[in-house]
Amino acid sequence: MSKKKPEVYCTYQEVPEHRFPGHPESPQRLRVMRDWLEKLSYPEIQWLTYELAQESDVTLIHRHTLLEELKAECHEGTHQFEPSPSYVTGKSYNAALGAVGATLAVSRRIITEGVGRGFAIVRPPGHHAEPDASMGFCLMNNIAIAAADAVACGLGNVAIFDFDAHHGNGTEAAFWDTSEVGFCSTHENGIYPGTGHTQSASHARGRIIDIPLPAFAGNSAFTQIVHQVVEPWLAKRKSEMLFVSAGFDGHFSDPFTSLTLDTGGYYSMTSLLVQLAETYCEGRIMFVLEGGYDPIALKDNIQACLAAMSGYETYADHYGKGPDVNVNIEPFIEEIRTLHQL
Repeated sequence: MSKKKPEVYCTYQEVPEHRFPGHPESPQRLRVMRDWLEKLSYPEIQWLTYELAQESDVTLIHRHTLLEELKAECHEGTHQFEPSPSYVTGKSYNAALGAVGATLAVSRRIITEGVGRGFAIVRPPGHHAEPDASMGFCLMNNIAIAAADAVACGLGNVAIFDFDAHHGNGTEAAFWDTSEVGFCSTHENGIYPGTGHTQSASHARGRIIDIPLPAFAGNSAFTQIVHQVVEPWLAKRKSEMLFVSAGFDGHFSDPFTSLTLDTGGYYSMTSLLVQLAETYCEGRIMFVLEGGYDPIALKDNIQACLAAMSGYETYADHYGKGPDVNVNIEPFIEEIRTLHQL
């Protein structure tokens, strides 16, 4: 348990220069919250300045050849370069370095202070980017670089929980053989990128946990997973910091997925994760923005997370409660617990 009252450290990067006509991963995702962020009445939040990441930071995860390939793609100007589709502009390389830098500013501040909560509200997202490949709208893997940097800074064991609706294949690939980093991903079964099956990573049982969920899993499924899988996983691993890949494309308004969480669900899940970080991770937790493609819902969901981290109970919720389908996943959770000896 932390003995010092945690601060909430945040960064924000909209990068309007990184855009492609008609693409869902656009500056509009964050633009609607620009003024709102400046007016948030949460005194616990400290907005941090940041610089572009150094290439030496990025190569903690990515091969140097990927950096050279990205530079070459950007030199060609605005175009789509892989089939998901991902795109670049002439300024996207620096945009990606900025997202990494903004993420590192938060993680390093928490590590320096010894305790704290944080949220890197950044784009482009990162969790699909593998060590040697950019993909899935992601150029560089922001959260993986921060986790690797945390280990390099002296933390002996860290954990990453990814609740984006899509599997964090890039993060999993980055730490496939890294004993110091645990990875747990919840994601909708059968959608992009098609990875993250229950039996994946058989060599790393109890460290890498993939939880493919059925459509309409909703809030209750995530509450059960945090209590019955994430908590015993963190307790067993004794992680010193919890990183969260916070993708909000699981919201029921999102155009690409069907997990049907709502804003109240994200608030509750954040509150639980903060409590777990206090109990098991020395009070250190940070969120890094991944997906979320309904701008109104994204704004509400980020505010709900910041409210939970700052100790407030009220937040905006323009869409209200999601559909209450109540999919029974108890047998599946028990299968996961047995498989990973939790």
